[in-house]
Amino acid sequence: MKKIIFAAFAAMVMTVFSACSVEDPTVVAGREWNPANQSVADTTSTFKMNEQMVVQFRYGKNFDFGKLKTTFFEGSVENKGREIWSHEIPVSPKVAVYTLQGKSKMGGLMNAKEMTRLKKPGTVLVEFSADGKVLASKTISVELP
Repeated sequence: MKKIIFAAFAAMVMTVFSACSVEDPTVVAGREWNPANQSVADTTSTFKMNEQMVVQFRYGKNFDFGKLKTTFFEGSVENKGREIWSHEIPVSPKVAVYTLQGKSKMGGLMNAKEMTRLKKPGTVLVEFSADGKVLASKTISVELP
């Protein structure tokens, strides 16, 4: 009984603290998806071409825009190259997180090669924007297996 009360109290305290603070928008990339808490696990910025890849945009508060655009570029923030691909989706103001993951042709989640659409190892910039303004970006390196 004490454990249940303590767990409930801890959850309430975490809710109060999370409601008081607003984090900056961030992009998180990782190899695994944790469905229990809807977040990316095993975060990293370097992937082997054959490793699973999940990208998550965390806004820090509920979305205050109607459409979110995801764009992959060759290069990095300092040296942005050509656009590889982009996708714009409508989003709800009830949501604060957008997760980009796809099904691989070989089963499971997409690997880094499929997600980034790179033909050979390199660096990509993942950029999330809304209303023409870049909200957050992340540079990801993709290497040979």
